[in-house]
Amino acid sequence: MPWFLHIDMDAFYASVEEALDPSLKGKPVIVGGRNGRGVVTSASYAARKFGVRSAMPGFQAKKLCPEGIFLPNRRGTYVEFSRKVFAILEQYSPEVDKLSIDEALVDLTGTERLFGPPLKTADDIIQRIESELDLPSSGGVSTSRVIAKIAATLAKPHGLICVPAGAEKDFLAPLNVEMIPGVGPKTHQTLLQRGIKTIGDLLKNSDLAARYLDLDETAARHRHHDHSIGNETTLDKPLKDISRMEEVLWELVEEVGGRLRREALFARCLTVKIRYTNFHTITRSRTLLSPTCFDKDIFEIVSALLRQNVGKGRAVRLLGVSASALQSSGWQEPLLNRDQRKSFERLYRGIDKLRQKYGEQTIGAATPRKHSS
Repeated sequence: MPWFLHIDMDAFYASVEEALDPSLKGKPVIVGGRNGRGVVTSASYAARKFGVRSAMPGFQAKKLCPEGIFLPNRRGTYVEFSRKVFAILEQYSPEVDKLSIDEALVDLTGTERLFGPPLKTADDIIQRIESELDLPSSGGVSTSRVIAKIAATLAKPHGLICVPAGAEKDFLAPLNVEMIPGVGPKTHQTLLQRGIKTIGDLLKNSDLAARYLDLDETAARHRHHDHSIGNETTLDKPLKDISRMEEVLWELVEEVGGRLRREALFARCLTVKIRYTNFHTITRSRTLLSPTCFDKDIFEIVSALLRQNVGKGRAVRLLGVSASALQSSGWQEPLLNRDQRKSFERLYRGIDKLRQKYGEQTIGAATPRKHSS
């Protein structure tokens, strides 16, 4: 029987700041939005009591929480802590799907002989993350990936919910249909118009249940590589200068490329995400003739997409990079390209080993403009 743990870090950026400075614990910590500029990227639960939320303009957060402790966004530091969290997760399963910098799906299927029942393993993982990194997290355990995600959301903050085998539909039935991952405002409105308010209502329609809940884990396993690998960041201060945007883009590319290589995957489609200060968001993608997992290749594509599509003179508040159409091998290439590709493989293997051993900041490539020349 399949078992999955969906683990979600609690107020991750703010929690990292509290771990680094314990005097902040219990205080309204707000990452981003300093001096009223930019947006909030993370808020501690003490700050959330005042109504402060992620993606909220800084001036609004300041108005709601005048005593809030506003800190700059230190993405490099959060990436380092994220790597430590995932290093713990990878000790419990060979299949850890990184959904974001602070969220993961851990396949616990077949780990019972090593670590005991899935619920015990999940609790051990959460306790280890707290004791070793001083970071709180929440988890959901279920035979379904989707249900594990919903359970983890309900368990926040700092909780753990297990949905036993056979109890999945009873657990889901009373929940609002908005709890389903991927059901946004537009889809929610469409479902309401069809008389579907709860997940129980949805389960009565087998086609819709299959579409939105995907409870068939056998099919899900065959689609293991259909997910995307991506990272995005809300900028502490909106940017208008494209070269500065490319510096941020390069950091995101290094994360995406590193993950592709760790999972031994190649991306055939690359996407850049751009969000302006008025919250208007665009995504632009390009399908590749030859799939890649190399930072240089990825950056060349996404930076070109950025330059071609970003509004001239418009302030950008969020940038994202994602890789999709993933496969476990690259296309056959002309003989002339093979030596170059093998050279890149050796180079990136060396870089990845150094980063894994000594940390993310140990080694890096040149700046994006120089790197792409």
